[in-house]
Amino acid sequence: MRDIEPERPKDAGVEEDTPPTMQIEGARVLADDARPLLEGKGFSEDQIRRWADTYISEVGSGDVRSFIDWIDRRERS
Repeated sequence: MRDIEPERPKDAGVEEDTPPTMQIEGARVLADDARPLLEGKGFSEDQIRRWADTYISEVGSGDVRSFIDWIDRRERS
Protein backbone atom coordinates (compact mmCIF):
# COMPACT_ATOMS: atom_id res chain seq x y z
CA MET A 1 0.00 0.00 0.00
CA ARG A 2 1.31 3.43 -0.88
CA ASP A 3 1.14 6.34 1.52
CA ILE A 4 -2.31 7.90 1.68
CA GLU A 5 -2.66 11.67 1.76
CA PRO A 6 -4.16 13.47 4.76
CA GLU A 7 -7.05 15.18 3.00
CA ARG A 8 -10.83 15.21 3.11
CA PRO A 9 -12.76 12.98 0.72
CA LYS A 10 -13.92 15.94 -1.38
CA ASP A 11 -10.29 17.00 -1.83
CA ALA A 12 -9.61 13.57 -3.34
CA GLY A 13 -12.58 13.88 -5.68
CA VAL A 14 -14.86 11.71 -3.53
CA GLU A 15 -18.33 13.05 -2.84
CA GLU A 16 -18.75 13.23 0.94
CA ASP A 17 -21.84 11.55 2.34
CA THR A 18 -23.42 10.98 5.72
CA PRO A 19 -24.46 7.42 6.55
CA PRO A 20 -28.06 6.58 7.41
CA THR A 21 -28.90 7.10 11.07
CA MET A 22 -28.62 3.38 11.81
CA GLN A 23 -25.01 3.33 10.54
CA ILE A 24 -23.68 6.49 12.19
CA GLU A 25 -22.43 4.58 15.23
CA GLY A 26 -20.56 2.16 12.97
CA ALA A 27 -18.83 5.09 11.27
CA ARG A 28 -17.84 6.51 14.66
CA VAL A 29 -16.45 3.17 15.84
CA LEU A 30 -14.50 2.74 12.61
CA ALA A 31 -13.10 6.28 12.90
CA ASP A 32 -12.06 5.58 16.50
CA ASP A 33 -10.40 2.29 15.55
CA ALA A 34 -8.54 3.82 12.58
CA ARG A 35 -7.59 7.05 14.35
CA PRO A 36 -4.14 5.99 15.67
CA LEU A 37 -2.99 4.85 12.23
CA LEU A 38 -4.48 7.77 10.31
CA GLU A 39 -3.32 10.41 12.79
CA GLY A 40 0.15 8.92 12.41
CA LYS A 41 -0.16 9.68 8.69
CA GLY A 42 -1.17 13.29 9.39
CA PHE A 43 -4.98 13.06 9.20
CA SER A 44 -6.98 15.40 11.43
CA GLU A 45 -9.99 14.33 13.51
CA ASP A 46 -12.31 16.00 10.98
CA GLN A 47 -10.69 14.24 8.01
CA ILE A 48 -10.92 10.84 9.72
CA ARG A 49 -14.58 11.36 10.61
CA ARG A 50 -15.52 12.50 7.11
CA TRP A 51 -13.72 9.57 5.47
CA ALA A 52 -15.39 7.12 7.89
CA ASP A 53 -18.84 8.62 7.29
CA THR A 54 -18.41 8.43 3.53
CA TYR A 55 -16.98 4.89 3.68
CA ILE A 56 -19.83 3.54 5.80
CA SER A 57 -22.38 5.35 3.63
CA GLU A 58 -20.93 3.80 0.47
CA VAL A 59 -19.73 0.38 1.65
CA GLY A 60 -21.91 -0.32 4.68
CA SER A 61 -19.32 -1.84 7.02
CA GLY A 62 -15.73 -2.99 7.22
CA ASP A 63 -12.58 -3.15 9.26
CA VAL A 64 -9.70 -0.69 9.59
CA ARG A 65 -7.60 -2.34 6.88
CA SER A 66 -10.42 -2.33 4.33
CA PHE A 67 -11.23 1.28 5.27
CA ILE A 68 -7.66 2.46 4.72
CA ASP A 69 -7.36 0.48 1.50
CA TRP A 70 -10.61 2.10 0.33
CA ILE A 71 -9.21 5.58 1.06
CA ASP A 72 -6.09 4.69 -0.90
CA ARG A 73 -8.13 3.49 -3.90
CA ARG A 74 -10.29 6.63 -3.83
CA GLU A 75 -7.26 8.90 -3.74
CA ARG A 76 -5.81 7.15 -6.80
CA SER A 77 -9.05 7.42 -8.81
